[in-house]
Amino acid sequence: MPILATGNRATRDAEAGFSLVELLAVLAILSLMVGAVVMSLPEPRSQTDRVSEAMEAQIDRFLTDGALSGEMRALGPHIGGLVLLRHDGLIWSEAAELAWPDDARIVFEQVGDRTDLPEEPGPLLLFEPYGAVPDFTITLQARDAAYVLGADVQGRIVRSVER
Repeated sequence: MPILATGNRATRDAEAGFSLVELLAVLAILSLMVGAVVMSLPEPRSQTDRVSEAMEAQIDRFLTDGALSGEMRALGPHIGGLVLLRHDGLIWSEAAELAWPDDARIVFEQVGDRTDLPEEPGPLLLFEPYGAVPDFTITLQARDAAYVLGADVQGRIVRSVER
């Protein structure tokens, strides 16, 4: 067998490529890395969770704008959703309508008493521009948790999650 300047030809062919053990070690390391990434991903959020968080932010911004402009604002919960209302000094006008999530059961309470949602929207919860806050909770009950919207003593809308 001829010997080349770069070494024996048979030896060079046997060393070309990776052994099965090396390939299996690389696959094991990659599997561990993929497993670590998958385990660190957050759980998917329910539609009710996303909608209640968006409602909290939009209602809070709406009421803060009313306090800054000196305008009376109101929330009008009804069977179809939640209407944001503003009062221009003469009449109530609809600013936005927020639909309830499809997978939630809605519970509305005023001053600790459960109240049935009306068919039509109207100004049920009045927010004075000087900071008067009605005592209310709107609970969006889903399979995974209950998402409760209410106002704190400073007039901000807060959301709590009860699992």
